[in-house]
Amino acid sequence: MDRMTTFFLGTWATRVYLFAVAVTAVILLGGNLATGSHEPSSAAVYLIGLTAPVSIIFAPIFLLGDGWLSIAMLWLSVAAGVLLNTLLINTIMGEVGRLRSHRA
Repeated sequence: MDRMTTFFLGTWATRVYLFAVAVTAVILLGGNLATGSHEPSSAAVYLIGLTAPVSIIFAPIFLLGDGWLSIAMLWLSVAAGVLLNTLLINTIMGEVGRLRSHRA
């Protein structure tokens, strides 16, 4: 379990990325709670943009209409995008670290 936590939160780039996604999600939820609307708002565009390209594939903006299915599509696509982008960021940062250690 410790290795998985280290892998998903191990680099500074991953922490910055996850912080940006978390702040955007809080803004989206706060706006929805303040207005009483539970439909995706303009903050959802930023959230989908941060978790692209996976979230765009799973929940394109033009398919997010009304109803509970659009909300589920939005949050599941964002979760998949965060997981895959975190994996990609950590893989790239790990390879960069290996290249630096081989050059030294």
